[in-house]
This record gives sequence, C-alpha cells and structure tokens, in this order.
Amino acid sequence: MPQVQTLILAAGAFQGVLLFALLVSDNRVNYASKLLGVLCLLIATTLVLPLIVASGDGPLAWLIGFLVFLPASYAALTYLYCRTAITGAALKPLDVLHLLPLALCYLLNVDLLFSADKALAFVTMAEPTLLRHKLTTFVFYGQVVVYALLLVTMVSRYQAKAKQTLSSYNPHIFPWLWCLITLMVVIWGLKVLFYFISPAPALNLLADTLLVMLVYAVAIVQWRNPSLFYIEKLSSELSHQHEQSAAQQDASAGVLEPNTRASIFDWVQEQVKAQGLYRDNELTLATLAEQVGVNVHHLSEALNKSGGKNFNQFINEYRVAEVCEQLDRGSERQLIELGLDAGFASKSSFNAVFKKLTGRSPTLYRQKYRQQSTASKKTSNLIN
Repeated sequence: MPQVQTLILAAGAFQGVLLFALLVSDNRVNYASKLLGVLCLLIATTLVLPLIVASGDGPLAWLIGFLVFLPASYAALTYLYCRTAITGAALKPLDVLHLLPLALCYLLNVDLLFSADKALAFVTMAEPTLLRHKLTTFVFYGQVVVYALLLVTMVSRYQAKAKQTLSSYNPHIFPWLWCLITLMVVIWGLKVLFYFISPAPALNLLADTLLVMLVYAVAIVQWRNPSLFYIEKLSSELSHQHEQSAAQQDASAGVLEPNTRASIFDWVQEQVKAQGLYRDNELTLATLAEQVGVNVHHLSEALNKSGGKNFNQFINEYRVAEVCEQLDRGSERQLIELGLDAGFASKSSFNAVFKKLTGRSPTLYRQKYRQQSTASKKTSNLIN
C-alpha cells in the first residue's frame, strides 16, 4: 500500500476516534450526538481495515472478519441519527432491530469471525461465489435501499407535520437534511456501481472519501451545535399523530361545507389579527384551535382549503407583515427585536422566513426603505 494512502487512512481513523470522544463526552451531549459519535467510531475502525489487510497475516488479522461488515450498520445509524436529531426523542428498545442487517452478515459468515486466514481470503478474493457470500451481498446492499426509502419517508412526514402544526422552526433544516440524504444516496450509488457494474478502484475510493468527509463534517457541526437539526415540539406533535389520524378518519364523512369552511377561516383570521395570537412563538395548530374555539381538524381543513396555505405559512405571514409595517414606518429598533416581538423564536427562523416571504432579508428590506425614503425627500426638496 502506498505510504500516502496509509497516512490518509491513519489520519482518518484518528480523526474518527477523536470525534467520537468529543461527541460522547461533551456536557451538552444528546442522543443524536451519541449516535453520530458511534458512526464516526465505526468508520474509523473500518478505515483501519485496509491497513490490517495490507499487513497480511499480522497480529490484528483476526479483526478482519469483524470489521469488514461494519458498513452494514451505516445506513441504520444514519436513519436513527436523523430521527433523534430532528425530534430529540430517545432511542427505543425495539431500535435494536436496526442492527439486524449487521447481525445477518455476521451469522452468514460466522466462520470468518474465528479464522484470520478465511477472513483474509474473503476480502482479497476477486469474486466470492459461495451462496452465503451472495446472500451477504444482498443483505449488505439491500439494507441501503430499505433505509434510503425509510429515511425519505420519515423526513417527508416530519416536514409535512412541521408545516401543518408548528409556527416556529427554522425552515432551512429540511433543505439541509435533503442535501444530506442526497449525498448519502450518491455515495452508496457509487458503491453499487463499483461492486456490480464497473470494478474501478477509483469509484470505491471516491465513495469512501465522500462518506468520510460527509460524516465527519456533520459530526464537527453537530459537536459545535448539538441542536443542529432539532425542531422543538415536533416530537409531542408526532406522539399524537395516530390519535389524530383516527379522529380524522372518523370525521372524514363529515367534511365541512365550503361556506362553513370559509366562515371558520374568516373567524380565525379575525381573531389571530385582533388578539395578536401570532406573537406567541410557541403557538401550534392545537393551541390556536383551543384559543379560537375551533376543532383542530376543522381548523386545519379551513386553512388548507379556504386559505390555501398550511399553518406555518398562515401564522408567519402575520409575523412578517408586522415587521414590514414597523420597518415601513421607519422604526430604528434592532431587527432581531422586531422579529422576536412579532413571534419568531430565533434569529435564524426570522431571517429565513422573512426572506422566503418577501424575497429580501430583513437588512436589505430596511436598506431599501431607507433608500426610497431618502430619494423621496430629495424629490420633495427639489419640488419645493
């Protein structure tokens, strides 16, 4: 093995162990950090595998059988990481089932775990032909497809739930999650391409490099910001999802009449504006329904059907309108103060939502007003 490649693998392994130590020992540690730390540790140990194989029948050769199948757990850990990072919920006892693909790989190749020679032959042979090897390949790559589908389904459901029930969260979270998922799919796509279609070492090296860079980069950001993808109150909303779905099914036969729906929407608009209910940064669909005296499912239907918008958009339009009104009046208060008073929970969510709805950041909006105001004064002076 070239010395440069050896140094890269050793450095990557050391960095993975270091990130594991940082993520699990930090006082701010949460479940997402722990899972990401474990993933970094597994990647680090996997990076050591080529070094052990290159050494041949060395003192660490007995580890080959244990290390070669560790990537079968990467997809499951990525799925669990995203779930815990978004909701902040703890792991459940049944989550141990996510280790089933890794366990199957070990069971199908149990002899490799106790024979360094067989394990070394397995990773160096050009084309495994035994049935159990083919089954191992099916499990190894099949679980990636399964978890990719699970991940896409989960994030889509969380995104829809957040839009429909929460008024305050950073909308940039989901685009970043979709980028993360896309990169993971590309990486495993390169792996599949390398194994089944074009066995070019460069493809496998590229996939491994991208995987290490992606996971380690996310780990560093996670360590600096433990609440990287966390959406407050989403977990509690999801916990009532089955109950709400059942209630919706029971009420499905009694869908509101268009006139009734429009009346509810007009009433809600009036109450939200008159009472300034949108200024509550913890406002949810359920709490708004309680405050205006409307059934939560009827409220959701009225917003979506008569208003043509989800709950998050409905509330944030009032918040942005209030900030714009203040800026149009020439308010010199700090932008973050205006945003927080209008109901935004953080600077990041304020900036993201404001730009999404107005096409400009709060800073540019204020500058545009000042420029227009200055131009208007100059025109007025010339006329006078």
